[in-house]
Amino acid sequence: MLIEKIIGKPDTGRIRQWAASKGRKILVYHRDADGVCSASLFLKFFPDFETIPREGPIIDDGFLKDMVSKKPEVLVFLDIPVDQEWKKILKLLDKLQNLRIMIIDHHIPVKNMNSASVIHINPMFQSDAYIPASCVVYQLLKNMGCDVEQWMWISIIGLIGDYGMKDCAWMLKEYDKKNRDPPCDALFRASDIISSAITLKGAEGAEKSLRLITKSGKYDDLRNSEELKKWNETVQSEVKKIVDDFGKRKEAVPQKKLIFYEIRSKMNITSIIATITAEKHPEAIIIIRKRSGDNWKISLRCQEGKINVGDLAKFASGGIGSGGGHVKSSGALVNSWEEFKERVLEYLK
Repeated sequence: MLIEKIIGKPDTGRIRQWAASKGRKILVYHRDADGVCSASLFLKFFPDFETIPREGPIIDDGFLKDMVSKKPEVLVFLDIPVDQEWKKILKLLDKLQNLRIMIIDHHIPVKNMNSASVIHINPMFQSDAYIPASCVVYQLLKNMGCDVEQWMWISIIGLIGDYGMKDCAWMLKEYDKKNRDPPCDALFRASDIISSAITLKGAEGAEKSLRLITKSGKYDDLRNSEELKKWNETVQSEVKKIVDDFGKRKEAVPQKKLIFYEIRSKMNITSIIATITAEKHPEAIIIIRKRSGDNWKISLRCQEGKINVGDLAKFASGGIGSGGGHVKSSGALVNSWEEFKERVLEYLK
């Protein structure tokens, strides 16, 4: 696949200049396997960034105040669709006159943010192919002349974690053709380990995984971490219990090929359960919800892609929270489950 079809033709000279510049620099990355791997690849070549893992694109007043007080000269968002919050991005740029922002993402774009102060890279500006952020960052670095091939295994873990194997099959073939070590099946395990660390420990798990991959660069350090192995065992045990419960308590709407399910667990596990159950019911729209304080955290899936669940999440969350994502995978955070559910049924009429 030609690089232009993945990331277009960004100004790599400007990207390198910003990323290598002196002054305070902050890297904000998505708190999942793809985000961790994207950040690790980026930090291999531009190491002097502070890192902040975040769950999603919502920019609250606390984050704005934090950035204004820290006064970074470069702010990079990886695997986070902050163009959904474009007004707040502009507000931040207005408050910090010397700030330069890079957005490297792969979610359905809301607004093209490219300007003199913003570099916005998203493969969906060029096509509707599903290219995880770790693959985008890998290709961007390669296009910049960085010796990134030795770290291809990191990118593979990220695209596995984000279920991008179909549209990135060419990358998996290239990896296998060169007889790389570790083998691909081991990288599936690594993706599970990172996801479990984040599920159980949140930001701490994301940062722990990021440090292990970035500092040593050895797959064995990730695989052999006793702490991460223990976390993975704990999460997998809970996942099995929840999947069994899904079979007993799911609420099916057969005429709409729709399945609702509420998770009752202390773990932040909605996305994992949504993905597993969607693989078992590829023809159905899967909507998994879980209480999160006063709100509901919701994950939506549709493996066959007959319904765009990214659009569905955005429609159903309007005015009661936020939502969006990809055609086959999306999420939402809302304050009213009943209203969200009602809108889902309305959308599917």
